[in-house]
Amino acid sequence: MVILGIDPGTSRIGYGIIEKSGHRFEYKNCGVFEINDSEKGEKLIKLEKKLSELIKKHRPKLAVVESLFFLKNKKTAISVAEARGVILLTLFKNKVPFLEVTPKEAKLAVSGWGASDKKAIQKSVCLILKIKKMKVLDDATDALAIAIAGSLKKSAYKDL
Repeated sequence: MVILGIDPGTSRIGYGIIEKSGHRFEYKNCGVFEINDSEKGEKLIKLEKKLSELIKKHRPKLAVVESLFFLKNKKTAISVAEARGVILLTLFKNKVPFLEVTPKEAKLAVSGWGASDKKAIQKSVCLILKIKKMKVLDDATDALAIAIAGSLKKSAYKDL
Protein backbone atom coordinates (compact mmCIF):
# COMPACT_ATOMS: atom_id res chain seq x y z
CA MET A 1 0.00 0.00 0.00
CA VAL A 2 1.35 3.43 -0.96
CA ILE A 3 1.12 5.89 1.94
CA LEU A 4 1.59 9.66 1.82
CA GLY A 5 2.77 11.41 4.98
CA ILE A 6 2.30 15.17 5.30
CA ASP A 7 3.95 17.58 7.74
CA PRO A 8 1.93 20.82 7.44
CA GLY A 9 3.56 24.22 7.81
CA THR A 10 3.07 27.83 6.83
CA SER A 11 5.58 28.13 3.97
CA ARG A 12 7.14 24.66 3.97
CA ILE A 13 5.02 21.53 3.77
CA GLY A 14 6.92 18.27 4.05
CA TYR A 15 5.78 15.14 2.24
CA GLY A 16 6.98 11.57 2.33
CA ILE A 17 5.84 8.58 0.33
CA ILE A 18 6.41 5.02 1.43
CA GLU A 19 5.07 1.63 0.44
CA LYS A 20 4.13 -0.85 3.12
CA SER A 21 3.82 -4.53 2.38
CA GLY A 22 3.18 -6.66 5.45
CA HIS A 23 5.84 -5.59 7.96
CA ARG A 24 8.18 -4.25 5.26
CA PHE A 25 8.58 -0.57 4.42
CA GLU A 26 9.99 0.80 1.18
CA TYR A 27 11.03 4.40 0.55
CA LYS A 28 9.47 5.94 -2.57
CA ASN A 29 9.93 9.72 -2.42
CA CYS A 30 10.05 12.75 -0.15
CA GLY A 31 10.46 16.48 -0.34
CA VAL A 32 9.16 19.86 0.64
CA PHE A 33 6.70 22.21 -1.00
CA GLU A 34 8.16 25.68 -0.48
CA ILE A 35 5.46 28.25 -1.01
CA ASN A 36 6.70 31.76 -0.34
CA ASP A 37 3.97 33.92 -1.86
CA SER A 38 3.13 36.91 0.26
CA GLU A 39 -0.60 36.71 -0.46
CA LYS A 40 -2.27 34.03 1.67
CA GLY A 41 -4.85 33.03 -0.94
CA GLU A 42 -2.12 32.40 -3.54
CA LYS A 43 -0.20 30.24 -1.06
CA LEU A 44 -3.24 28.06 -0.44
CA ILE A 45 -4.04 27.72 -4.15
CA LYS A 46 -0.44 26.68 -4.91
CA LEU A 47 -0.52 24.18 -2.05
CA GLU A 48 -3.67 22.55 -3.44
CA LYS A 49 -2.18 22.38 -6.95
CA LYS A 50 1.15 20.88 -5.82
CA LEU A 51 -0.53 18.33 -3.54
CA SER A 52 -3.02 17.31 -6.26
CA GLU A 53 -0.13 16.77 -8.70
CA LEU A 54 1.72 14.65 -6.13
CA ILE A 55 -1.39 12.55 -5.49
CA LYS A 56 -1.97 11.98 -9.21
CA LYS A 57 1.67 10.94 -9.69
CA HIS A 58 1.97 8.51 -6.76
CA ARG A 59 -1.67 7.43 -6.22
CA PRO A 60 -1.52 6.84 -2.46
CA LYS A 61 -4.12 4.57 -0.89
CA LEU A 62 -3.80 6.38 2.44
CA ALA A 63 -2.59 9.77 3.62
CA VAL A 64 -1.42 10.58 7.11
CA VAL A 65 -1.40 14.19 8.26
CA GLU A 66 0.27 15.49 11.39
CA SER A 67 -2.34 16.93 13.73
CA LEU A 68 -2.10 20.52 14.82
CA PHE A 69 0.03 20.94 17.90
CA PHE A 70 1.36 24.25 19.19
CA LEU A 71 3.09 24.71 22.48
CA LYS A 72 5.43 27.62 21.73
CA ASN A 73 4.54 29.50 18.57
CA LYS A 74 0.84 30.27 18.73
CA LYS A 75 1.19 33.05 16.11
CA THR A 76 1.59 30.52 13.29
CA ALA A 77 -1.20 28.23 14.53
CA ILE A 78 -3.89 29.85 12.39
CA SER A 79 -1.76 29.81 9.21
CA VAL A 80 -0.88 26.14 9.72
CA ALA A 81 -4.54 25.35 10.43
CA GLU A 82 -5.50 27.02 7.13
CA ALA A 83 -2.88 24.96 5.27
CA ARG A 84 -4.17 21.79 6.99
CA GLY A 85 -7.69 22.67 5.86
CA VAL A 86 -6.53 22.89 2.24
CA ILE A 87 -4.57 19.64 2.64
CA LEU A 88 -7.58 17.76 4.05
CA LEU A 89 -9.91 19.19 1.39
CA THR A 90 -7.46 18.21 -1.37
CA LEU A 91 -7.20 14.67 -0.01
CA PHE A 92 -10.99 14.44 0.16
CA LYS A 93 -11.44 15.80 -3.38
CA ASN A 94 -8.91 13.24 -4.66
CA LYS A 95 -10.65 10.42 -2.73
CA VAL A 96 -7.61 9.64 -0.57
CA PRO A 97 -8.64 8.46 2.91
CA PHE A 98 -6.58 10.01 5.68
CA LEU A 99 -5.61 9.57 9.31
CA GLU A 100 -4.07 12.04 11.70
CA VAL A 101 -1.16 11.42 14.05
CA THR A 102 0.30 13.66 16.71
CA PRO A 103 3.98 14.62 16.66
CA LYS A 104 4.47 12.43 19.73
CA GLU A 105 2.86 9.40 17.99
CA ALA A 106 5.16 9.84 14.98
CA LYS A 107 8.28 10.09 17.16
CA LEU A 108 7.22 7.11 19.27
CA ALA A 109 6.48 4.98 16.19
CA VAL A 110 9.88 5.46 14.55
CA SER A 111 12.26 5.93 17.48
CA GLY A 112 10.50 4.36 20.44
CA TRP A 113 10.53 7.65 22.37
CA GLY A 114 7.90 10.36 22.04
CA ALA A 115 10.33 13.20 22.77
CA SER A 116 13.05 12.32 20.24
CA ASP A 117 14.93 15.15 18.56
CA LYS A 118 15.15 15.76 14.80
CA LYS A 119 18.47 13.92 14.49
CA ALA A 120 17.11 10.78 16.16
CA ILE A 121 13.99 10.85 13.98
CA GLN A 122 16.08 11.10 10.80
CA LYS A 123 18.36 8.24 11.92
CA SER A 124 15.38 6.04 12.81
CA VAL A 125 13.57 6.79 9.53
CA CYS A 126 16.74 5.87 7.60
CA LEU A 127 17.02 2.58 9.49
CA ILE A 128 13.36 1.65 8.97
CA LEU A 129 13.41 2.54 5.26
CA LYS A 130 16.93 1.12 4.71
CA ILE A 131 18.33 4.41 3.44
CA LYS A 132 22.04 5.06 3.98
CA LYS A 133 21.92 8.84 4.38
CA MET A 134 19.27 11.45 3.69
CA LYS A 135 20.08 15.01 2.75
CA VAL A 136 16.65 16.58 2.99
CA LEU A 137 14.97 19.17 5.18
CA ASP A 138 13.56 18.03 8.51
CA ASP A 139 10.04 18.61 7.17
CA ALA A 140 10.51 15.76 4.66
CA THR A 141 11.99 13.39 7.25
CA ASP A 142 9.13 14.24 9.61
CA ALA A 143 6.63 13.47 6.82
CA LEU A 144 8.21 10.03 6.33
CA ALA A 145 7.94 9.41 10.10
CA ILE A 146 4.30 10.51 9.94
CA ALA A 147 3.63 8.04 7.08
CA ILE A 148 5.26 5.20 9.03
CA ALA A 149 3.30 6.05 12.20
CA GLY A 150 0.04 6.22 10.26
CA SER A 151 0.66 2.87 8.61
CA LEU A 152 1.01 1.32 12.06
CA LYS A 153 -2.11 3.11 13.33
CA LYS A 154 -4.07 2.10 10.22
CA SER A 155 -4.61 -1.44 11.46
CA ALA A 156 -7.15 -0.02 13.92
CA TYR A 157 -9.26 1.20 10.97
CA LYS A 158 -10.86 -1.77 9.22
CA ASP A 159 -12.27 0.12 6.19
CA LEU A 160 -8.90 1.41 4.89
